[in-house]
Amino acid sequence: MKTFPTSAAWCFGILFISVSLITTESSEVVGSADPVVALAGDDVILPCSLKPSVGAEDMTVEWTGLYLKTRNVHLYRQGRDSNVEQFPSYRGRTSMFHEELKNGNVSLKLTRVTLSDAGSYMCFIPTLTGQVKETTVQLFVGAISQPVISIDGTKGWGVALKCESGGWFPEPEMEWLDSSGTILPADGPEKHRDEDLYTVRRHVSVNKTDTNRFTCRVQQQEINHLKETEIHVPDDLFPKSYIVLIVGLSIAVAVAVLASLAGVYMWRKCTKGEFNLDL
Repeated sequence: MKTFPTSAAWCFGILFISVSLITTESSEVVGSADPVVALAGDDVILPCSLKPSVGAEDMTVEWTGLYLKTRNVHLYRQGRDSNVEQFPSYRGRTSMFHEELKNGNVSLKLTRVTLSDAGSYMCFIPTLTGQVKETTVQLFVGAISQPVISIDGTKGWGVALKCESGGWFPEPEMEWLDSSGTILPADGPEKHRDEDLYTVRRHVSVNKTDTNRFTCRVQQQEINHLKETEIHVPDDLFPKSYIVLIVGLSIAVAVAVLASLAGVYMWRKCTKGEFNLDL
């Protein structure tokens, strides 16, 4: 049986190490140019990887929050997670995809995100020999809720409606629409903030239509989310036009009767005056 000379084995070993070092040196840390958008309570993934991909099982990966330099979000070192000094609010909520480390995937999974988690995160691999050892990922966290519609009685010929929705972040916009999607002129809106969350309220007066269906829409452009609630106003809630007509006719008749009586009175008075003059 033929065997490779020891020198040949050494050559192959050196070649393998050289190729590995070249690959490692040419790899860089990349993230995402777009921010990661999430709602409070969601689970999110902060993307970070090595390009070209190389195994990261034996590397050190540091995830930190840039808005507070001392905030240690997650640390992977010596082949395992090492979160002894992890910031308390992240404990039990961070993890990496260990089975994907061999492919250079060092992304971080963050569960049950809160509004306070929003900010910039840095993925840093200090043991990487390439020039680009870090990348920044922006996390944007919002909060939304379903708007609630109530009927506030009548106003003129229409019905007064109120829409209210709380628990929003960032500050939302509210509008009223008819069944065809046309925005209705409305009062307000009224807004107030309780700690980090916004509540918005808006009133509108609607007239009777073919459908009597109206929609309250609340939306937040920054997180690209909206919530809608529709209401159907029964016909019998609108002021009855014939009642107003009857009242108007009654007033007109009363005025006519009074005018007639006044006319008769004046005629009789004038007639009586002319009779006395003739005598």
